[in-house]
Amino acid sequence: MTDYNIDFLIAGLVFLIFLLIHFQRYKKLNNISGRTFWFLIIAGIFDIIFDLLSSILLVKSNPAYNSWMIFFSTMLYILQMIVVYIFYNYTQALRHCDEDIRTRNIKIMAVPILCMEVAIVTNVLHKQFFYCNEQGQYVHGKAYLVTYIFTLICIAAVIINCFINQEEYQKNELRAIKEFLGVALVCVTIQMKFQSVLMTGFGLSLGITILFWALYNPQLYIDSLTGLYSKGYFRRWFPEQIKRKKELHLLMIDLWKLKQVNKLYGVTTGDELLIQIAEYLHKINEANHVFRIHGNRFFVFTTSLMDYETNKDAIMKLFKRPFKVKGERISFSAAICGIINVQEVKEIDVLIDYLEYLVQLKPKSDRTILIQNDQHTKEGFLYEQEVKKYMATAIEEDLFEVYYQPLYDLKEKRYRTMEALSRLRHPSLGMISPEVFIGIAEKHGQIAKLGYLQFRKVCKFIKEHPQIMEKIESIKYNLSPLELLKSGYSKKLLSTIEEFDIPFSYFQFEITETVATEYSEALYQTIADFKKSGIQICLDDFGSGYANLNTVLKLPFSTIKLDRSLLNGICYDDQVALLYKNIVAVMQNLGHKVVAEGVETQEEIDLLKQWGVDLVQGYYYTKPLDSEQIIHKLEKDVC
Repeated sequence: MTDYNIDFLIAGLVFLIFLLIHFQRYKKLNNISGRTFWFLIIAGIFDIIFDLLSSILLVKSNPAYNSWMIFFSTMLYILQMIVVYIFYNYTQALRHCDEDIRTRNIKIMAVPILCMEVAIVTNVLHKQFFYCNEQGQYVHGKAYLVTYIFTLICIAAVIINCFINQEEYQKNELRAIKEFLGVALVCVTIQMKFQSVLMTGFGLSLGITILFWALYNPQLYIDSLTGLYSKGYFRRWFPEQIKRKKELHLLMIDLWKLKQVNKLYGVTTGDELLIQIAEYLHKINEANHVFRIHGNRFFVFTTSLMDYETNKDAIMKLFKRPFKVKGERISFSAAICGIINVQEVKEIDVLIDYLEYLVQLKPKSDRTILIQNDQHTKEGFLYEQEVKKYMATAIEEDLFEVYYQPLYDLKEKRYRTMEALSRLRHPSLGMISPEVFIGIAEKHGQIAKLGYLQFRKVCKFIKEHPQIMEKIESIKYNLSPLELLKSGYSKKLLSTIEEFDIPFSYFQFEITETVATEYSEALYQTIADFKKSGIQICLDDFGSGYANLNTVLKLPFSTIKLDRSLLNGICYDDQVALLYKNIVAVMQNLGHKVVAEGVETQEEIDLLKQWGVDLVQGYYYTKPLDSEQIIHKLEKDVC
């Protein structure tokens, strides 16, 4: 009588039980592969349990237990076939393919599995797999090896499927499947060699553990702070939902004030606030489709319009009252972006871009704002996507144009300088707003290349038309934050000016006030390089954001351009007029020239002239002109 070692079976059972608890603690991942994996764990646990029970009775070899022995062994064989089938289904669930293909393959494999299960259940009659003799001993039948051969065939089907369709799997998924099969093969081989060491169940538990830590590691798929699903899991979950072709609606919560809260109350308070919001979102979303995508963004998915409306109302209500965190009452607002029938978007990257587009539509307000997709926002987004597609071609073939808008000197009554402006004409969409294509270029790392191409055009235009330098004292050129911070970019611009043999002093580089306040250290070094060469620096859009006199004093600006928004009301609001007048006086007293942007009426001109503004820029005198038009304009308008 063989003395079987069941220690490995017990260890394997303990592994799987704790693994199941761990899996449940971090929420059973709510996708096809996650649910199939859960069934694999359950089937593995029962497989080991019946393996243990049958092994214990096998050691006893008591005829009184023959019926139990037959029952436990039959259940063991049935469960082994079920485990094989579930594992096959699991490998199909991992595939990133059409759901109909997965369903078809699963149904095909179900036929032979069902036939084997019937054969095992009827073994009590034909005894071809096993039986118990009168002495209570377990005896292999003539067809005993059929079950092992069938298992090997199923494993071969998994291997062939993974090999043929490997492009439909992620690399870590294929690696985990290979490791599972490798561990199982080693343990089965050991048991075949040493039959007293029951390693098959242990191998199964090790394989499942490998799958768990490779594909469902909580550190990868569960946000450590809030316990919600992470961005990594969202990227696996969303494509599966799309393939299932089911109704899906999304609410994104953008906590745009989180950085401010962290500064005022501390990061710990900010984290506690995030935890409170996460718990609330988890509570209102019964389907448990809640993700923390970034530090300040949450996704809430629903599968019906009714749930969408319920969740939307609950979320809006949440941000209407102050949060209580560590004795503090914090008023906290958010931008809520809703997309109905989000399954129509299909691609994750397109969805992320659409949500970014919706967030950009948020008006300047401290209140919680709801922005829902509609036909208008869809058209705007599709327009932006079309421009995005065209951008690569436009940069590669240098299809951008440079327009010039001259600035009028109110005292000397002539055009004194002009600003170079980038323009883009789409074959079918016509002229594209600079705000659109420059924003896209900055977002996708194209702005430095675009800016350099345009700057070369400006230099070439000046060099080829020396009469420009006779009539215009300088050229203003805008630099984006990313251009200013790009290593070596400033030296590249300086070398280009040298290449075209143009005096450095002929250029003024404009930077926005946002850049001046947020990018101090790198900015100061770049500006120092420009200043040393003789290039003047102009602060653009003063008054549109957060720049103050401290910012103006820190950097060597020669010119301050007042944002067009400051003009609103100067002709009929005495306080607005007084503010504008005083800003002009302060800036000039500090030694800066003042440019008024956005001037459009004679009334505005009269006031600006009275207040001593140096230069005006706007449609009152001229709109931006292309290279031919600007030459004609400067030759025609002497005064």
